[in-house]
Amino acid sequence: MESVARETGFCKRGSKVNPYVFFDLLMYDTGSGKSNSLSQLAIEVKSEHGIGVSKQGLDKRFNDYTLAFLKKLIKKQLSVELGSQINAGWMGAFNRVTIKDGTRFSLPEAYKDFLPGSGGSGSMAGACLQFEFDFKNGCLIDLALTPANRPDVKDAQETGNNIRAGDLVLRDLGYYSFNSLENIINKSAFLISRLGSKTNVFEEKKGEYIKLDFKTIYNKMKKGHLSSIYKKVFIGTSQQIPVRLMIELMPDEVYEERMRKIKKLHQKKGYQTSELYKLLSRFNLFITNVPEDVLPDKVISSLYRIRWQVELIFKILKSVLGIHHIRKMKYKRWLILLHFRLLMMIVNWNLIMVHRNFSYKLQGRLLSLNKCFKTLSGHSNRLRDAIKKGSRGMSKFINWVVDILSEKHWLESKKKSLGVEKICHLFYCKSNIYAYI
Repeated sequence: MESVARETGFCKRGSKVNPYVFFDLLMYDTGSGKSNSLSQLAIEVKSEHGIGVSKQGLDKRFNDYTLAFLKKLIKKQLSVELGSQINAGWMGAFNRVTIKDGTRFSLPEAYKDFLPGSGGSGSMAGACLQFEFDFKNGCLIDLALTPANRPDVKDAQETGNNIRAGDLVLRDLGYYSFNSLENIINKSAFLISRLGSKTNVFEEKKGEYIKLDFKTIYNKMKKGHLSSIYKKVFIGTSQQIPVRLMIELMPDEVYEERMRKIKKLHQKKGYQTSELYKLLSRFNLFITNVPEDVLPDKVISSLYRIRWQVELIFKILKSVLGIHHIRKMKYKRWLILLHFRLLMMIVNWNLIMVHRNFSYKLQGRLLSLNKCFKTLSGHSNRLRDAIKKGSRGMSKFINWVVDILSEKHWLESKKKSLGVEKICHLFYCKSNIYAYI
């Protein structure tokens, strides 16, 4: 902390509130479950560290240097390599399995010049937290705060350099564009994605590209009582990209529910729902460039479900860490408190993932992120006390984490649905017969 503080200009000569004191104060503030007033923080500094400081003096510490200090600490935590990884079943074929998504939340209108929202019927100010991680080893790849009006597809284009050869990339339609698809393929990486509704799809027949007729496919599947079919196709117009297409026919009740939601959304935005969109809503459409001898057709849609792990993380960020709870304060102070929450989330994340990888290797079971975060967040004072006691205190804290997470923090299996633990155990052989082991 001291070296980063000097590097970022946070450390000032003669300042009463040094990096450790300020860090401890932020731990107190976030650990209390709500942001305290500056007067309460000044009382805590005096009570805990014997340092007299005014609330005006503390207010001045919420500045650009402090923000740079926390951003540098976050960057260091994001660069941590966790070592061990999960290589169960199909995951052994890829270097990383990367999952990315963003979550948006409204902000006070006073912040609109810093973080503009979507406007219109939405909030005038809003933020989006972009989150990307490697499911295999648990390492965080990207954690960025952006304005809510910044499209996800733009994020995919601007962070394309994060993709490495041998990756399996799982993302939703918000990040879907041909530039992004081509970038993944050109980097010798792999993808499993939903198919964009406006994407042209062709089959090659006798040397000609014939556009896929989804209405004919629907009638064929309905008549033949087919739940899914698989095709080798080409997507795009001028530049054809070869992919495998998985077509799953949805039950009528699922289709009707989709249409109710789409109709409500389109009415709110003043859109007309096209007949093609209505037709495609009858299917789940997945594309992949993974060779069939690596991943058979039948497992593609199941593997894509792992992407929903990121939705669980967003639930944790909001319900457990409360990143969207905002009381009235200056923008810079809110921004610093948010970055500190994110920093502590990464610290806890790395602790959990190290233990997750180790326990999975020994027992073949996954830890529940939700249970682990609730426990660590509920005992944040333990970490605060451990830091005060130095290396001996931290060693004791780590032992406590290992001991407490080894009991009653397992992911519960779901009898009627394919949970993430079952997907991890998915095993297949070259005959395309697969089973859960």
